[in-house]
Amino acid sequence: MQKLYRILDVNVNRASEGIRVVEDLFRFYFENEVLTKECRIIRHSLRKTMKEIDKLLIESRDAKGDIGLSVSQKIKNDSKESVDQLLISNFKRIQEAVRCIEEVLKVLGHYNLSKDMENVRYQSYSLEKDISVYLKTSGT
Repeated sequence: MQKLYRILDVNVNRASEGIRVVEDLFRFYFENEVLTKECRIIRHSLRKTMKEIDKLLIESRDAKGDIGLSVSQKIKNDSKESVDQLLISNFKRIQEAVRCIEEVLKVLGHYNLSKDMENVRYQSYSLEKDISVYLKTSGT
């Protein structure tokens, strides 16, 4: 079970970090208060949903033993050439991580939390579209 909580921990962090990247772009780069607020709401919703098992997530963490870092450092296919690419890659990161969280929560018997995370995922889909529309209409 601890390994499943470790998967949750990694993906909660991954999703939160992805949302933070998008949020900071809209806060500091685009200076768009509405979209910054939407990002913040999703990020807080994710963290609030997982709060009841947060202690289990932290206890299962093994950053020193994580093989993912060395794998990531050897692969160079994650470069970004534009803000659009940065936004797209972070939305995919968010959505993939949240989907993983949903599925693992079901196995661990946290079905209601899984459904809450499903809502977070769909919020991210809506936000991604809102941002796409904003980028098209703002000419950026």
